[in-house]
Amino acid sequence: MTETSTSHYSPLGATYGVRIDQFLETAEDFDKYHAKLNRKLQKLRHHCQLTTKDTKRYSAKEKYSKVTHEDYDTKNKLFGTLVLLHAERDLALAETLRLRSHQRGSLKKSEAKVIATRLKKTCQTCTKLLELTQNEQNPYTRAEYLIYHKLAIVSHLSFGKHSKTKRLATASQVAKELSLVFSALQFLQKKEILSAVIVDSITAQFDYLLRQSASSEASSSKELRHFVAKQVNDNADEPLISLLSQNGLEMPSLAQEGESAAAAVPRVQWRRFSAEIGDSKVAEVISEAQTIQPQDLSQYSEKLAKWHQALDLQQTVMEQKRNDDSTENTGEDDEILLTYIQYNSHFTTIERDDILFHKLWSQWTSSSNKSKNLKITKYKEIERIVHNLATYLQQVMDLPGVYSDDTLMANLKLATVYYQLHLSAGCLASFYQGQQKYLEALALYSDGQKVLASAAQDTSLEDPLPGDIINAKKLHELEDFIWSSLKSVISLAEYEKIASSARQSSLELSVVEKLDKHIAPKDVSLSNLFPLRPIIRPISAKPTLFDLAFNYITYDGHSEEPELDEPEMEATQPDQQAQAQAQVPKKKGLFGLFGL
Repeated sequence: MTETSTSHYSPLGATYGVRIDQFLETAEDFDKYHAKLNRKLQKLRHHCQLTTKDTKRYSAKEKYSKVTHEDYDTKNKLFGTLVLLHAERDLALAETLRLRSHQRGSLKKSEAKVIATRLKKTCQTCTKLLELTQNEQNPYTRAEYLIYHKLAIVSHLSFGKHSKTKRLATASQVAKELSLVFSALQFLQKKEILSAVIVDSITAQFDYLLRQSASSEASSSKELRHFVAKQVNDNADEPLISLLSQNGLEMPSLAQEGESAAAAVPRVQWRRFSAEIGDSKVAEVISEAQTIQPQDLSQYSEKLAKWHQALDLQQTVMEQKRNDDSTENTGEDDEILLTYIQYNSHFTTIERDDILFHKLWSQWTSSSNKSKNLKITKYKEIERIVHNLATYLQQVMDLPGVYSDDTLMANLKLATVYYQLHLSAGCLASFYQGQQKYLEALALYSDGQKVLASAAQDTSLEDPLPGDIINAKKLHELEDFIWSSLKSVISLAEYEKIASSARQSSLELSVVEKLDKHIAPKDVSLSNLFPLRPIIRPISAKPTLFDLAFNYITYDGHSEEPELDEPEMEATQPDQQAQAQAQVPKKKGLFGLFGL
């Protein structure tokens, strides 16, 4: 078994594993990935001697479609890799168009047609791949080829709109294929054939689709596990399950997991408060929520749903007591219980988002050599999750009984600072540092160091927060990160400061320009006696155009000429006409020309 695993070629590692390594998230990333696959396929065709130079009779002389399983068995195993990458290239193009339509907000008909065609072609290519590798001696390589084929089928079936009848049949087939794939992936991970990173990536990509397809039979994680186990047992003769059964896969048990035997808790103890649970249904739901120990993100959703159910029930009970004017104790116990449920509900959400935060942070730290656009995209994702965490923590601080607990408040504030410093001193400062803005990076690192030291003064981590979202080890890691980053940038920031001051000094006035002011000895230097370059300064302009234009401004109805009486006007008209005739010179010569 060890020899098999060491010489194992992983088709999933060559496809989904490469996607993870190259950090593919946006349409541009998949477009570049598609171009890389084209170059890789071109080299592989040359290496496998499958190129045809005679393009006039290409269909008669081409070799790719004529490769058989005998060639794969006897000549070259790279034939399988070649066909696999052809299918991966079509999937990459479909994913590029799909993400591009998401960015735009709508899917064009031409894009939908291309995606459907490529996904259908991928299924056909994978069918050829299974025929080509039917005699593969390594069972794990063969199993991964089968898994890739099933994922291609699921991608094809889940795209597009279907009629109601076809939709039910499609959902049933998708649920079956994904159930078999998930069981096979868990087995290969347990055998250390596949890494947990690849398994988690594929599971996260298709988990929602499985739940959506099996929604009628699997409303909770427990029911979903039973559904997957049933599908594996019902399809034991399926090639993938049959192959893995021959190599150590055990059929899962169909016995229903018994309901939690824990009795409904009669009282709850929270911090220094204690309250009795008066309603049996509320006590039962709280017990169910407490017994759920999440192992993945989907189970956090199940636990959160239980706390929300308990919250709704408790609010209903309190409302009924108020309306009925009951003599029962509707005060302290009910309020404490309500706050207890809200506290646990908020922290379930915080624990879930904390897992997402650390995944994004690990992706950020591994993306130091990635492009600027990719870093900006990842920064926005971290910013969004940090904002959500800070909001939930603030909601916890606003709960009754929390803001009066100094130790708890200090720990909650420290947790908020912990997440926010990852964003500012962790992401933003390192981004500035990568862009060679060392002064800005140094300011963020220095401020982060002071803020963290100030927030950690009044805290006591002996009483940890739920989910251990913050502890001494995490704080030390953040302190070490900020301190090492600060040391790496402080010299560069000092050099940048000196260089910037030197650039500013070249713009200072020369000695000649400062003769009317006090000149200190330090102001005099051989390179600054007089200005060596022209200096452009603004000057005040005389408003000549405005003066000219003002002469042509008139106001309707406001003439400044004095009004004359009619007799005076009649008397002045002959005089004016005579003066005008006297002023106009008579034309001389021919048409007034030549001065004659």
